[in-house]
Amino acid sequence: MSTSSGSGPDRRASPRFEIRLPARVRVGDRTVEAETVNISRDGVLLGADELPEGARVHVEILLEDHGWQRLEADVVRRSPASGDGVAKLAARFAQVASDGSREAIRAFLDGMAP
Repeated sequence: MSTSSGSGPDRRASPRFEIRLPARVRVGDRTVEAETVNISRDGVLLGADELPEGARVHVEILLEDHGWQRLEADVVRRSPASGDGVAKLAARFAQVASDGSREAIRAFLDGMAP
């Protein structure tokens, strides 16, 4: 597991953890099964065969010992499927109330920190 990726300094406020977790992305009435590529306290990079369009999405992530966590998120970047056949969506968790989901993500990631 790595806490950063790419070359050069990482300008994110929170470290990223490269971990695969089951996820879903929902826009309107369309839900797509996905998987996390990496996750931080502030956002997530998701991969799927295809991802729904939208500036704001609902993300659901299955955290071990914490169950399914549902958060609104703002899409930061989207890329179509590449050679590996996986489309990617980077999203920043919205600051709106999330019924404890942000706290569950923080607790999960704090448990992974060295």
